[in-house]
Amino acid sequence: MVGRREELGLRRGSAGPVDQHRHDDDHEDAAVLESGSSPDPGPDLDPDPGPDLDLDPDLDPDPDSDPDEGSLVSFAALAVDKLVSPARGTRQGVLLPGVDTSVVRIWGDGVDVVVRTPRDTAGPDTYPAEEWAAEHAARHGVRTPRVLARESEFGEGPLMIVEHVTSIASDRDPWHDLGRLAAALAEVHLDAVDPASVEPDGVDPHVPDSLFTRFGRDLPEAWRRHVRYGLDSLVPGDRLLGLGVYTERQRGPLRTALEQLVDESEGWRHGLVHGDLAPRNLVPRGPGDPVLIDWGTARTGPVPWLELDRVHRWSVVGGVVTADELRRFAAGLGVDLDDSLPTLRRLALLHHLDLVRWALEHRPDRLAREVEEARRAIARCLP
Repeated sequence: MVGRREELGLRRGSAGPVDQHRHDDDHEDAAVLESGSSPDPGPDLDPDPGPDLDLDPDLDPDPDSDPDEGSLVSFAALAVDKLVSPARGTRQGVLLPGVDTSVVRIWGDGVDVVVRTPRDTAGPDTYPAEEWAAEHAARHGVRTPRVLARESEFGEGPLMIVEHVTSIASDRDPWHDLGRLAAALAEVHLDAVDPASVEPDGVDPHVPDSLFTRFGRDLPEAWRRHVRYGLDSLVPGDRLLGLGVYTERQRGPLRTALEQLVDESEGWRHGLVHGDLAPRNLVPRGPGDPVLIDWGTARTGPVPWLELDRVHRWSVVGGVVTADELRRFAAGLGVDLDDSLPTLRRLALLHHLDLVRWALEHRPDRLAREVEEARRAIARCLP
């Protein structure tokens, strides 16, 4: 551990050789508030307001000036100096958008990197999972930023430094590219290479625990337990009835939908999921393949269903993705959207009911919003 920030002499505005660039911007950061693989929330919970299509997190600084911005930039510069390359000249830095993560870009004097630190240093270190996911995705043709350094303890908590990828204007269709990347991610193997090291569930023991839900590392069994949990919760006296999420008349059709999901998902493949395939996480590189960034929502589960499910929900429930964009994503993925829609509607129902239960237990401040979105999902997806 290098030391606490106070001990390093880092104070607000004391950026040393780092020049801070502040801009006014009306963009809001739409980063995921909770990871779907965190130990506390239920399985596959990703309460994300949407893809925020106008936001490039690597270009637009945080519109809400952080009271500790000077210290954050100075701290990031120190980390780059110690872990990547000692400073011999002037470097610049800027605080970028981040909800649960402080994100700082440091550039100049031979470096151009992004330094990420969690706002809640008491939480679990998710950076090993992010690094594992990005590294294994890259082995299957997905371009990702290189991880230059990762420390479990630097200052007050974990830290990760990745290369900054500069955007180059491109005529490529981002939604088709995202679908194509989802197909590539579905091919990432989680099986152990060495038969002697294989776990009873067949998963490589080196896959970080935080990529799995609370239902365990046996992915097919974890998914069965996940859906069964949602089904078994739809009983008389369910708290969601009292909240008006659904009516007693709708309880039967909801149970039927989840029973169908149990049956049809029995033969699904399971693997690596990025969890936030939106244009804001795609850095165009001219005519070449784009770079997929922000692996903070990576997890495991049914592939490619969870990626398609999220974009479908953004379109049908959130209204932030057009029907044409959803169709282009599905085309890039290589699936027939029309054939997939009944299953996607059932997945949306499962997800939004899960989110209300998650908010009841862990985020009461989000309960009203999750109730409203669940009602909308039921209105649009329940037969």
